[in-house]
Amino acid sequence: MGIRSLFLVTLATLSLNTVAYAADNNTLSTAQQQQVQQIVHDYLLDNPQILLQVSQKLQEQQAKQVEQIQKNAQKIIPGIATQLFNDKSSPFSGSATGDVTMVEFFDYQCPHCKDMASILNNLQQQDSNLKIIYKEFPIFGADSQYAAAAALAAAQQGKYAQFHDALMKAPAPLTKEVVLDLAKTNGLDVDQLQKDIKSESVKKELKDNVQLAEKLQLLGTPAFVIANSKNVDQSVLVPGTTTQEVLQSLITQARSSKLSANN
Repeated sequence: MGIRSLFLVTLATLSLNTVAYAADNNTLSTAQQQQVQQIVHDYLLDNPQILLQVSQKLQEQQAKQVEQIQKNAQKIIPGIATQLFNDKSSPFSGSATGDVTMVEFFDYQCPHCKDMASILNNLQQQDSNLKIIYKEFPIFGADSQYAAAAALAAAQQGKYAQFHDALMKAPAPLTKEVVLDLAKTNGLDVDQLQKDIKSESVKKELKDNVQLAEKLQLLGTPAFVIANSKNVDQSVLVPGTTTQEVLQSLITQARSSKLSANN
């Protein structure tokens, strides 16, 4: 979250909390509530350094939270390594025997996931020994659930990669109609796809992914786990969007097994 966004969140929170408190306690009239909002508004304009201080504090808290999640992941990953890195039902791209494995948790309607898609494609094009495992983690409602199930169903027709790319490039909302139209456009058997979407194997895969995400304490998408394929106990979790340079650095470190939660 950028500083401007934090400013807006802070201002809105201060105003709304003041009004909500007054409304719950029936202590202020509508006119008085508006006056309180104006006082808060004017005070923050006259003292913008307060917003900067709040922003800095929030950033510090977020950094500590990320650090804690990463440390937790290093403890948890050895116990879930098989499900995370060697689940044969999880789609993947790149070399099946790649010396570095990256696991991505994502949602097709997540704008940051869509931004990261091109970065992952670039990394894989530049690195023939990088294996990327895809963990569908739909967190944006029913449409996301359907899109994720459809992608896994497409894998049963051998067209996961093509359909995955199509879903990533398609703008939200990904309604059922949009998903099925994309399926038809990309040469999938739509009738079979709709049957497979309801299959137990697809349901299990999605359920397993959610359980993995919960164990890793993921707060959203995207999230990445990077490890040396022969030594997955040494891995690093990247919770959130990042740059191609950061991921490339972690891939290089994974190759030499020098990963830690502080990277």
